[in-house]
Amino acid sequence: MTISPLFSKTRSTFRRLVLGSFLSVAVLAGSGAALAASGAPDKAGKSEQRHDKDARRKHGPKDPARLIQRADKNGDGELAVSELPERAQKRLGKADTNKDGFLSVEELKAHAEQHKKERAARQKERFAKRDTNGDGFLTKDEVGEKRWARVKAADQNHDGKVSADELRAARGARKHKAAR
Repeated sequence: MTISPLFSKTRSTFRRLVLGSFLSVAVLAGSGAALAASGAPDKAGKSEQRHDKDARRKHGPKDPARLIQRADKNGDGELAVSELPERAQKRLGKADTNKDGFLSVEELKAHAEQHKKERAARQKERFAKRDTNGDGFLTKDEVGEKRWARVKAADQNHDGKVSADELRAARGARKHKAAR
C-alpha cells in the first residue's frame, strides 16, 4: 500500500514533464512559423536583401521628383539634405550644387548624370586594365579562370573573347531581366 502513492506521484511528475515539453515545442514551432511568415531574412540575411534589391530594380530609372516627395519629412514640398538618412546625406549632399541646403529635381538629375559618367569611366578603365594586350577584347588568359567563368556569358558570338560592347549588352540584359 505504500507503493501506490509513490507511483501516482511519479506518474504526475512524468505527466507535467511531458505536458511542459509539448507546450515548449508548440511555442517554438509557432514562433518559427510566425517568423517565416513575416518574411524575416534567413541566417545570412541574404533573402531579404535580394528581395529588396529586386523590388528596387522594378521601378526602373530613379525619379528625382518621386524621391523628393517620399523623403520630404515635413511635407513642405522641398527636400532638405537634413531630411535624408545619414548615408543618403553623405551621398546626395554632393548634389546640392548651389549650397542652399535643399535638393531640387534639376540638381538630382545632374548628380545622377555625373554619377553615370563617372561609373562608365571606371568601367572603361577596369576593362583597359584587364585587356593586357590592348586588342579591345578580354580573353580567358587575361582575366583568369575564375573571372572568365562569369565573363564568358557575355560572349555573344562565342569567339572566346569578350568586347566592351558585349559586356555592356550583357549588363543591360541582366538589368532588364531583373526588372521583370
